[in-house]
Amino acid sequence: MHDTITRPGIAQLAGLPSRTAITTTAERTVVAVTGELDLARTDRLASLLGEELDLAPSALVIDLTGLAFCSARGLGVVLDAVSAARAAGVPVAVVAEGRAVLRPIKALGLEGALPLHRTLADATEHHDL
Repeated sequence: MHDTITRPGIAQLAGLPSRTAITTTAERTVVAVTGELDLARTDRLASLLGEELDLAPSALVIDLTGLAFCSARGLGVVLDAVSAARAAGVPVAVVAEGRAVLRPIKALGLEGALPLHRTLADATEHHDL
């Protein structure tokens, strides 16, 4: 895997067939995950989200709208990142709209634990972001 991170701006973390893009502005950092969030990617995503939180962004948005599959472990990584962001005082939002993500969130009863938004625009317009 090749990692290229440029701040401020966009980073592409290549993986086949999945990809993670990081967009950093003064207002927020958006981590967009596409493809499949399975066991093979969860450790890397956990590390990446931890690194982003270490940079103390103004706000963190985890965009899962591009996922075709999301494992329970993948949701655990997102939940851990949300908890860490809240503990650090960083406003956080999770964007999810598709069945691949919303179904396991509902099945695991995580609707109340995650600050969910249906679109990136809704998340970024949220009063805390």
